[in-house]
Amino acid sequence: MRPWNIAHRGGALLRAENTLSAFADAVRRGCDGAELAVQLTQDGEVVVFHDTRLTPYLCRDAAGRWLSPPGPYLKELSFEQLRSLDVGRADPAGAYAARHSEVHWQDGECIPLLAEAIAVAKTAREPFRLFVELKTAQLNPREGAAPEELAERALAVLEEHEYLERTVFVGFDWRALVHVKRLAPAAQCWFTAMPRSWFAEGNPPPEHDPPPAPVLDLLRQWARDGTSPWAAGHDAVRHGGSLIAAAKAAGADGWFPMWVDIDEDSLAEARALGLQVGAWTVNDPAEMKWLATLGIDAICTDRPDVLMAVYSPSNSAVER
Repeated sequence: MRPWNIAHRGGALLRAENTLSAFADAVRRGCDGAELAVQLTQDGEVVVFHDTRLTPYLCRDAAGRWLSPPGPYLKELSFEQLRSLDVGRADPAGAYAARHSEVHWQDGECIPLLAEAIAVAKTAREPFRLFVELKTAQLNPREGAAPEELAERALAVLEEHEYLERTVFVGFDWRALVHVKRLAPAAQCWFTAMPRSWFAEGNPPPEHDPPPAPVLDLLRQWARDGTSPWAAGHDAVRHGGSLIAAAKAAGADGWFPMWVDIDEDSLAEARALGLQVGAWTVNDPAEMKWLATLGIDAICTDRPDVLMAVYSPSNSAVER
């Protein structure tokens, strides 16, 4: 079987990210699912948005003005305040718009509730999975919701709308995922991993999107000491240096790393531990085909249309 085609943020190189139009487009294309990030508003609503702050180049107020940086934290705003924003188009003068030149923008898109994204997913003819990233502020907890609270509220929404069986929880903050498993042991949780290059000797490649040097140094120190705040007591150093083993010990059903960290050896280790394996975020067709040939379970991509072309009959090597 081919890996699931999971539209990252709904397919962020095709539609305005994390919008209902993006999720509807992923459904229309026949994707196997969509990935989305959720956070909590000041009044406790579970909304779909990637950053803990409102992103100035993606958000316009009711008068059509782009927000001024750095943007307020979502946790400080009510759902009603968020609902007044238009997130259907990127600022055409910004670098983001230049990098997303093929996106079909749609003015009038609002920041959606998780419940609204579920409603769109339910329109799919075939089972449509939601990869729900529990988004927290890992370095400064005051900037985002507590991981346990976010886990509880997101879980409650998915249970209320009867979509938990088609949901895979993901996230870099393992505390939230551990809490999900504590509350709902049958819920699927794939533990997201930062790139291994961040913790190796030397400087990570720019394409691995490393944080500024002071932050990277802090991450590396925590990893060496086994004290990473989001690891829920399961830093790799506590498990023979294996992040995959650490995820399994924390209760993972799957391992969800950056695609560059998947090879035959790491895949074999994950399989030996009974874990499913997904990759983020893969946009190059050659990389897609190689990962599919390896036999992973899911590929998260900004270009689900490209991945579908890779899965076409002429690329039969991806079948397994």
